[in-house]
Amino acid sequence: MREQHEPQNAFVDRLESRIVGEVRRRNQFADGPRWPLQSRLKLITAAVALALVSMGVGGAVVAAAYKAQDNQRRDLVAALYELQLNLAKRNLAAAAEAKQAADRRVATGLATQVEAAEAYNKVLEAEAQIRSVELQLQEVRLTGREPLNAISSPLVSGHDFVGERLRNDMTVSKAALSLEQKRLQDAKTRVEIGMANALDMAVAETRVKELESGLRAIERKLQIRQRFLAGTITSAQADLMVLEAEAEQRLEALKPKRELAIAQLDQVRQRVQAGGAQQIEFAEAKLKVQTLETELMKAELELAIVRQKLSGK
Repeated sequence: MREQHEPQNAFVDRLESRIVGEVRRRNQFADGPRWPLQSRLKLITAAVALALVSMGVGGAVVAAAYKAQDNQRRDLVAALYELQLNLAKRNLAAAAEAKQAADRRVATGLATQVEAAEAYNKVLEAEAQIRSVELQLQEVRLTGREPLNAISSPLVSGHDFVGERLRNDMTVSKAALSLEQKRLQDAKTRVEIGMANALDMAVAETRVKELESGLRAIERKLQIRQRFLAGTITSAQADLMVLEAEAEQRLEALKPKRELAIAQLDQVRQRVQAGGAQQIEFAEAKLKVQTLETELMKAELELAIVRQKLSGK
């Protein structure tokens, strides 16, 4: 006789059948389709290759976009300098025409040699301007950017554009100095024959001294540039030396200007005392002296600061 809670044989058989079926079903889902190891490696390799190709294509597209942008920027900057070059050529044509007219007036006695020299100087200035713009345009086409004018700028494809522009500026300064020397000689002649006073000659002398100091500054910059390119000084030293040269040039130019302003102030004072000038003219002349003295003090301070930096103190 069986116990009340003893399972029947049919129930046990059905339960066993269901459990075995469930286990088999789960094992089928758990195992799933299996890839051979070699196939999986090929799949990974292909995926990596596809990623690399995609990155390469993307990088090439980005590089091409940057290059197109650089070319566009270069063309735009070059176009601006080409416009400046055309204007400079027009100025040269006008200056050449004015020189021819001045030469004709000199030949007929209607103009002086100084006036002819002034017209010739305008031609030289226009020619130098053309040369300067041509150098700038050449640098733009090589680099795709604005020209660099710092003394410590690097060479561009082995070309020293900075030095070339300095030498070009020197030709203009020399021509201007030659013209002012002619004017000074003319002023001396007029003073000697009583057609001008000493103050007129002092004005011409001041202008000559100013141009001489400017010419010396350019020569010093060229020397600094050569030392930098030779590697005997650093870029920081070169830049400081340029600041020193410019500060010295300002001092050299301001000192004779101040002396001239003082002489002009004395002349105005005498005219005021004689009733030939008003107090406002004296005040203006006095203010000019004070302004130049202030500029001198500023230039001296700037020079002292630069020299202190150069000495490393």
